[in-house]
Amino acid sequence: MTSIDLEELTGAGKVHNLSGRERGLAARELFQLDKLDAEPSPVDVIVPEYVYSLTPSFVQGFFGESVKAFNYDTNRFKSHFRFRAPSIVMQQLERGLAAITTHRDLRLL
Repeated sequence: MTSIDLEELTGAGKVHNLSGRERGLAARELFQLDKLDAEPSPVDVIVPEYVYSLTPSFVQGFFGESVKAFNYDTNRFKSHFRFRAPSIVMQQLERGLAAITTHRDLRLL
């Protein structure tokens, strides 16, 4: 089973807030999400307990293309990318996913 551990982005616990579209895009490249989108088996995404924030802009950069790969179906996306994260981070993830699906029409123009 494949997993992504966001601890790699925290400087061994020094960073508690993952923010910014550019940082999300860099993380997407680091973890090779384009390849993981096509994996047949689910991918576990692990967010350390000390991370208290994933901003919508980070989520958009990190997972925007993945959500698009699943035809903007967030349920399919969440079946493929299974999150183990603090509840506050899960709420923020949902806000980020909502931002992706809300703005999808703008990207298609």
